Amino acid sequence: MYVYEINIDSLFLISFVMNLYFYTLAAKTLRRTATRIKVSCTSFAGAVLFCLLLLTPEIPAFIKRFIGPLAINIIMTAVIFKTNQIKEILRYTGYMFVYAFLFGGLMKYLFSSVSFLHSRQESIWCILGIGLLGYEAASWRIAQVKKKKANHIYAVKILGYGDEVTVSALSDTGNSLKEPVSGKPVSIIEEGVLERLDGIRIPEKFKLIPYHSVGKEYGMLEGYEIPEIVVEGDKGNIRWQKVIVGISKNKISANGKYQMILHPDLCNEAPGEAVPHLLIRRLGGK
Repeated sequence: MYVYEINIDSLFLISFVMNLYFYTLAAKTLRRTATRIKVSCTSFAGAVLFCLLLLTPEIPAFIKRFIGPLAINIIMTAVIFKTNQIKEILRYTGYMFVYAFLFGGLMKYLFSSVSFLHSRQESIWCILGIGLLGYEAASWRIAQVKKKKANHIYAVKILGYGDEVTVSALSDTGNSLKEPVSGKPVSIIEEGVLERLDGIRIPEKFKLIPYHSVGKEYGMLEGYEIPEIVVEGDKGNIRWQKVIVGISKNKISANGKYQMILHPDLCNEAPGEAVPHLLIRRLGGK
């Protein structure tokens, strides 16, 4: 019979910091917004639950090793990404375990290959340092993938109240506009496009969006909430509901190549990943 000695302080700190890394990387990969406070609080709660799980003697070892950590991650993922959809929760949790597997592999490789680390496998600072190295490497890779998708032109179908119009839209990573009340991403569209749709520019859907631009310290942009858009990618489409667009009085593209600037958050999963069916994402609200 084996007896293990657990330093609860070190266990909690490692679990907390690794949770921070994994949740942040998952949010970056999936382009889901999550505030630092929410990520920190969720990571803290997950670490507390994990420590309680390991320190409760009545719980069988199989549950402590597999079922318990899985259940904790599912709950924390549902909280941090604000979803109750089973498929989405499992998908997000899957990313968490992929990163955990990769980090574990990195640690095993470095501890066995680097002579300096051979005798420091139980050092909490070495573990956290390698974790930070893995986090920075993964963040760099995610940024490179996003750059490859940047400045891509999509066909976007805009659905109004009974009618629709299709436009060309530029995905601009420099577009960080958000609607201040809801925090929803804001895309920019030419005024003439919305005029082709009935019932869009109504008072109930009106939004006032603050912005900054070169040569102008600040300004206010007229915007509206539209029912749906469908972003058509090379390997699949994705539908977004309750999308906010800002109105441009001028031509967006001088040569008419595109009529809309699409917020990068709305390009998630198109065209970089195959989407077997039309996904529906609701951007907050009822």
